[in-house]
Amino acid sequence: MGAEQHHNKAKVTIDCTVNERAYIKMLAARAHMNLSEFILSYLRKDFPQEKKPNKVTLDAMRKSKEGKNIECDSIEDFWEKMGMNPDA
Repeated sequence: MGAEQHHNKAKVTIDCTVNERAYIKMLAARAHMNLSEFILSYLRKDFPQEKKPNKVTLDAMRKSKEGKNIECDSIEDFWEKMGMNPDA
């Protein structure tokens, strides 16, 4: 097939001086990373993260799918059983 294909990848170009590039490469090598890994390691912390439901939520979802009802005595009891802090 000729050129190597990178699925779901895009190239990004960063303009910097030759000395800046050399310094960035040294920092990446010290961290045992390539340039892409090194730069993305600083950016990924700000990327949107897919949130996974916690154990309490998964349990409630399972009970709901099984047709089991959760009975609550009050709205406070409801929030507690849902594992939620209504004041958050």
